[in-house]
Amino acid sequence: MLLCGQTRRDSTRIKRQEAALLLVSSAVLAYQVVLVRAFSIGQWHHLAYMVISIALLGFGASGTLLAALERRKANPATRRAQSSRLQTGWFALSATAFALTVPISFWLTQQVPFEPFLMIWDHRQLLYLGCYYLVLFVPFFAAATAIGLALTRESECCPRLYAFNLTGSGVGAFLAVVLLSVAPVEWALVGVGALALGAAVLALLDARPIANRAGRRRLAVAGIATVAALTIIYVSHPPAVRLSQYKSLSYALNLPQARMVAERSSALSRVDVVASPAIREAPGLSLVAPAEAVPPPQLGLYVDAETAGAITSFDGDTGRLSYLDWSTTAAPYFALPEASRGVQVCVLGSGAGASVLLALLHGAQQVDAVELDPNVLDLLQGRFRAFTGALYSRPEVRVHRAEARAFVQAARGTWDIIDLSLLDSLAASAVGVGAVAENYLYTREAFEAFLHHLRPGGLLAVTRWARMPPRDELKLFATAIAALERMGLNPSDRLTMIRSWATVTLLVKREPFQATELSALRRWAEQRLFDTCYSAGIAADHPNRFNVLERDYYAEAARAFLAAGLRREQFFRDYAFYLRPATDDRPYFFHWRVLPLMLSTVGRSWVPFVEWGYLILVATLVQATLLGVLLIVLPLALLPRRVTPSEPAFTHPLPDRRARLPILLYFLALGLGYLFVEMALIQRLVFFLANPIYAVSVVLAGLLFVSGMGSAWGARQVEKGRSVGRLACLAAIGVAVAVTVYAFGLRTALTPLLSWPLTARMALSLAVMLPLAAMGIPFPLALRQLGQTHPELLPWAWAINGCASVVASPLATLLSLSTGLPSVLLAASACYVVAALEVRSWQTFPTEAACRPPRRSERDSGR
Repeated sequence: MLLCGQTRRDSTRIKRQEAALLLVSSAVLAYQVVLVRAFSIGQWHHLAYMVISIALLGFGASGTLLAALERRKANPATRRAQSSRLQTGWFALSATAFALTVPISFWLTQQVPFEPFLMIWDHRQLLYLGCYYLVLFVPFFAAATAIGLALTRESECCPRLYAFNLTGSGVGAFLAVVLLSVAPVEWALVGVGALALGAAVLALLDARPIANRAGRRRLAVAGIATVAALTIIYVSHPPAVRLSQYKSLSYALNLPQARMVAERSSALSRVDVVASPAIREAPGLSLVAPAEAVPPPQLGLYVDAETAGAITSFDGDTGRLSYLDWSTTAAPYFALPEASRGVQVCVLGSGAGASVLLALLHGAQQVDAVELDPNVLDLLQGRFRAFTGALYSRPEVRVHRAEARAFVQAARGTWDIIDLSLLDSLAASAVGVGAVAENYLYTREAFEAFLHHLRPGGLLAVTRWARMPPRDELKLFATAIAALERMGLNPSDRLTMIRSWATVTLLVKREPFQATELSALRRWAEQRLFDTCYSAGIAADHPNRFNVLERDYYAEAARAFLAAGLRREQFFRDYAFYLRPATDDRPYFFHWRVLPLMLSTVGRSWVPFVEWGYLILVATLVQATLLGVLLIVLPLALLPRRVTPSEPAFTHPLPDRRARLPILLYFLALGLGYLFVEMALIQRLVFFLANPIYAVSVVLAGLLFVSGMGSAWGARQVEKGRSVGRLACLAAIGVAVAVTVYAFGLRTALTPLLSWPLTARMALSLAVMLPLAAMGIPFPLALRQLGQTHPELLPWAWAINGCASVVASPLATLLSLSTGLPSVLLAASACYVVAALEVRSWQTFPTEAACRPPRRSERDSGR
């Protein structure tokens, strides 16, 4: 069977090009996932999304190059032949440049001393940020140019080639997880380079500008040798991921006599253990703790370079653990009456085991330690087993490798205490990076699940770092109130909040606190100079006595939240930060209202209080928008008012600006819609799959793979003579309907299935994306139609779609922050509706039959 109207002699070349396109697509997506892991380790989780924006910037910019190449075509007589030769030549050059720049780009990235936290002091950081963009941009630009050449120069084959592109991308995302599971980030890049090298070899073998086959082979050998030499250099001196100086691991390695004693890496995280005599961790330890309340020798445990607690030396003598009673995390044990000793405790996010030790100190009968990261468990149960006194192998401790919320919702048992303490590091909290990261452990629905798994009289204890001005801890208080009210319970006598100089612990019960419990808590808190911010019946002058604030926001917020009605709403509206209860649809701590305040007051004295995650996200959006506009306007400037037709039958002038508007809207809507769906699914599946890297990989692999299937199906339908416009319109409407259903029903459908094993949840996540296969149909069909009517606009359309995708990445995150995840999916649905409506504008262009050269019989007959 002939491929896309080509002769049999060309079929081998086309197959080789399809294989090269598959490998380029796989390599570029694998590189993207590897970079996401590198950003998560070296910087913070929210900056990892910048990789998606930079990658798409490369795709948008490639349209400018393709438009420039379009102008250099020769006269009509030689245009088709030269176009084919130029296509294969530029394709080979782009694929080879991608293979060469992948290791160079990664190495240079780790040499750039970019620190976003220093941007207000050191304006050189703006230059470093530009270097980041430039260095990361180059390989994505090269790969995008190769992909764009394949799709725009072979417009008749576009649906088929687009299927290879999307399928390869999906496979690349899956391979990245496999590589990261067996090798650290630095070495996983070698596998990405191998994929890129394979694509370069196939492209060089097909470099048509070199007519001699032997010459092409020599060129391929030279390319292989160059990339191989570069790979050997990289392997002999692999660059370590550069850590921000504000990451907790950076602090630890600067301690006296600090040394790395263990390191583990996986697709989930990188785990490091640091030894130093200066490591002594007791978060929020009372300032009046006695001299004997000193932690035993400890080792620092760090996950993705952020602290996950300290591994404490333990020999079975709980007497050496008395220091734990001098922090607010011990509050739930002092609220329980003496008769209830021998409690059952569930520690969510057990990490290094501090909360497990606290439970053992108070004679817990059974402790369920829930930890997601297998590397943490392997280290504590393996290499550091003797150091910890086999803590995780004690008969009263049961270890569960699971995501915290999924474990609780799937559990059949109940506990006296559910402990959720300090799951984020002090450093990350201080620079405000958690505000733009979704967290499903602190939502109203999560609190309801936790409370339903408490025994009668049981306590939910949540500890967070104290922040000034207060926000996270106040939002937690409001969220707990919302959860209790949804359960039909009066929150005023079921809540207690205790504050030290560094930490805040919130206690929540299903039953009212008893007077004896409150009295015991207050005596314990006063002895340690902890402030009771709120408890039932607390006197007006009791809060804010020891760690004195000029204005007691904690007491004010508690009174306003519990008053409900207009007073609660007024406090929500007036407070600088967004304190409304977090939900699964909006698991963030942000609202647009805080941005004007931050931008107007930011200065050196405000640096510790600014939510840097917001500012960097907004800066990324502004930057992406400006670059996107330039990349759309520039191709417009490059395109002439009229073009020389490639064949005599093409006598149609280039559409004027009004006629170009439907093209712009169509490809703009597709670019925005596709990325909105992608980003919203990533953020939603972080909840279902328990980890950002799993969510990114599954969504990228699944969505791109099913889109490739859809594109391949569309290609077959076109070959059968189906209407291109009708197919594209129906596909866009189908996507809009499916996405709307997901906006309102996806979370509800997935929540009861959190108890399923991870592999089953991944398989279900992939199945969820099957109805979205239609997303792979509208774009290639539009390129095919445009290639048959106005091929000179193909690069411009490619640029529009890429630039829209660049803007969509940060814009989707900001939309979810301000209005919730369902709104992002609804916006995506609206984009596909716009695309469906714009399909009818195709009727204003010449039809395929009108653009086709006349048959010989028609010319001979004079028609």
